[in-house]
Amino acid sequence: MFVLIGWLIIACEIGFWMFVLAGLSARYVLKKRKLSVFLLLCTPIVDFILLIATVYDLTNGAIASTMHGIAAIYIGVSIAFGHQMIKWADAHFNYRFGDGEKPVKNKSRKETQGKNEKVGTAICCPG
Repeated sequence: MFVLIGWLIIACEIGFWMFVLAGLSARYVLKKRKLSVFLLLCTPIVDFILLIATVYDLTNGAIASTMHGIAAIYIGVSIAFGHQMIKWADAHFNYRFGDGEKPVKNKSRKETQGKNEKVGTAICCPG
């Protein structure tokens, strides 16, 4: 199942972004708010599928491999930063296809980089 976990990671990444794009398209292009909410709520299900498959593989006697580690990292990053990625995509999609304002860029990357790194570290490594 070593190879299957690798392909499942790729499929989950594609699935995540497909649900995000479908949800945002439903919201801003089709003007279907309920469908949009449903599709965006499906994004954590993709992570849950990968989690279940990885746990199932390991409980059936598979030796923890690099692919299992990558799956764990993918799930962790998706949980920690998934909301921020969707929020970023929503702002840009709203500007492009909706009636939203242009997303504001940070004034200086150096000014906000330290703050963002501290927040990211606190999210990923509490304690």
